[in-house]
Amino acid sequence: MYSIHDLSNLDNTSGREFEEFIIKLFEQLGYSTTVTNRSKEYGCDMMLQQSNYRLAVQTTRSESELTFTSVQRVLDSSRKYNSQMSVVITNNKFLSSAKNLAKIKNVVLIDRKKLLELIDLSNLPVNENKDLVQFCKNVKNELIKEDIDKEILKFLGLDAPKVDHSLLTKNSFGRITPLNNKKEKLFHIFKEIRGDDDLSVNQDILFDFMDKYPLLFGTRRESEEFLLDMVNQFVIFKPKKNYYNLV
Repeated sequence: MYSIHDLSNLDNTSGREFEEFIIKLFEQLGYSTTVTNRSKEYGCDMMLQQSNYRLAVQTTRSESELTFTSVQRVLDSSRKYNSQMSVVITNNKFLSSAKNLAKIKNVVLIDRKKLLELIDLSNLPVNENKDLVQFCKNVKNELIKEDIDKEILKFLGLDAPKVDHSLLTKNSFGRITPLNNKKEKLFHIFKEIRGDDDLSVNQDILFDFMDKYPLLFGTRRESEEFLLDMVNQFVIFKPKKNYYNLV
């Protein structure tokens, strides 16, 4: 395993090599590992199991700090595979948007600093206590102690009652509708169309729902431009022609 004081070797690996390193690390902690089907899975990279306890794990070797989408992805997989805990591991750090969503959704975030501690834990002798679950609980407890960013919660749509943002218009207030409000409404539209299922949505159906809020999304052309912007920002993606899904 790598030195407790140095992750530079991991920083220079590929995403697959980073994942393989994490698999070996968990094996030293006594967990069996199943790699998920990447052709169909947009969430976790692997499922860990020890007795009847199952963890959904997403590994991300990244040169930039991770956003809340990393938390969203592992949550989708956690529900699909019925895991008891969701974990995101990176060689970098997490932005406050990821931390806030992780607190609310009970996701464990293992950043660069915690990864070093996890490596240290895995390197303990066999007769020492190497309790991964307790380690993860301690990580969550430390995160809970941090202050919640109210503005980011607002962006995620988690701090206020449901509001029909079609009433917040540029006509009535004389200004452009904030982009975050449009994003939040788009999330609600996906939820309204497909419920809790992680299904792709036909673009015509999506446009029909967006047309209900003309003062928010504007014309059909403006709606198309907005969706293109969301694709470019990795908020949504097109799994196939004429279909959209949340990242």
